[in-house]
Amino acid sequence: MKPFQPAFPLYERDLHAACADMLDNVLKEPAVWWTYPAGAAQLSPQQQAAYSRIGLKRGLPDIFILYDGLYGIELKRAGAQVSQTRVVKTRSGKMRELVGQADMFPRLIAAGMREIVIAHSVTEMMSHLERWRIPLKGRIAA
Repeated sequence: MKPFQPAFPLYERDLHAACADMLDNVLKEPAVWWTYPAGAAQLSPQQQAAYSRIGLKRGLPDIFILYDGLYGIELKRAGAQVSQTRVVKTRSGKMRELVGQADMFPRLIAAGMREIVIAHSVTEMMSHLERWRIPLKGRIAA
């Protein structure tokens, strides 16, 4: 069976909502999931600075799945790539490094995450869950 391909490109936010709906409906206890929606809304520079001061980290995957280890899913629309680390100049003129996913994902794996994958559709996300043997309602993990 061919994976579902929408007739029009999905926005990443729409993909995120579709994956969230699917996870809410099919994930079986004791598995737990949560999202990291830092990119879901445009934050002002003041909000970004405030969140950074209280520990918000850059470059994390969009979805975390906890079951016999921690897994990450980064949702990307077709053609999009993981973010790269870059250096920017702050309003005060200081240089600041913004860590990208290309650098953060290997750090997370080194720190103990089992795996981080890229998914471009709900179908791709589901295939990763099945491969990881995450318990799903109505399905028996292979």
